[in-house]
Amino acid sequence: MSALAALRDVREKLAFLRAQGGAAGVAAKVAAVLYDRSLRRLLPRAEPVLYAGLPTGLHRAWGDRWLPAALVRQDMPDFEHGLVTALRAAVRPGDAVTVIGTGNGITTAVAALAAGEAGSVTCYEGDPGGIAATARTLAANGVSARVRLHHAVVGAPIRVYGAAPSRTVVPPEDLPPADVLELDCEGAEVPILERMTIRPRVVAVETHGCYGAPSGRVRALLERHGYAVSDLGFAEPQMERHCREGDIRVLVGARPEA
Repeated sequence: MSALAALRDVREKLAFLRAQGGAAGVAAKVAAVLYDRSLRRLLPRAEPVLYAGLPTGLHRAWGDRWLPAALVRQDMPDFEHGLVTALRAAVRPGDAVTVIGTGNGITTAVAALAAGEAGSVTCYEGDPGGIAATARTLAANGVSARVRLHHAVVGAPIRVYGAAPSRTVVPPEDLPPADVLELDCEGAEVPILERMTIRPRVVAVETHGCYGAPSGRVRALLERHGYAVSDLGFAEPQMERHCREGDIRVLVGARPEA
């Protein structure tokens, strides 16, 4: 990532924090990061941190209970609520699932747990930090053996996080056959849907109008491929304002025979 891109990334994160909690929210986040990278590492581990009810591989530290809530790693029961809901409803035991944009690995773990030992998950992530976080989450949930993790971008590197994003770009035409496909790839949803040749039973998409993948365009592409489309609403209801402004929704396309 260039210095300009890194600066843009920081500015966008600060703007998001400011929108959520104002200047106090920004200050609290900075303090939490500093504590997380210094004192917390010296303290004994306490209970695990859960996102969507699943362990992330992260833990709170002994002594966190006496600290302000802003400094403590919090559980996030509604993390990726839309995609988690879609995957838990769609994935069946034995399914092959493909996840594009695995992030910290929670939705990948959800898919792997639902697919069971007879199933498999193939996932792609361009951010090396996301690769490490996903590996940690999969290990914490005991599903590492079911998942093939690729450090690569699919379709187009429109908005890839991290300081050293992968330069490997997988053509959508080369995606492996799948029963369920999840797309959460910061704008690359549109070129993937335009060019992919696979036709999974279910496609769950987090739209990103803010990055050129608006919900209307995503819906039209799914319908063009023969899917009946359901709108599950904002991707993260607890961040409604951010999702509304960015047109970040979860659409689920199901083939009629499904």
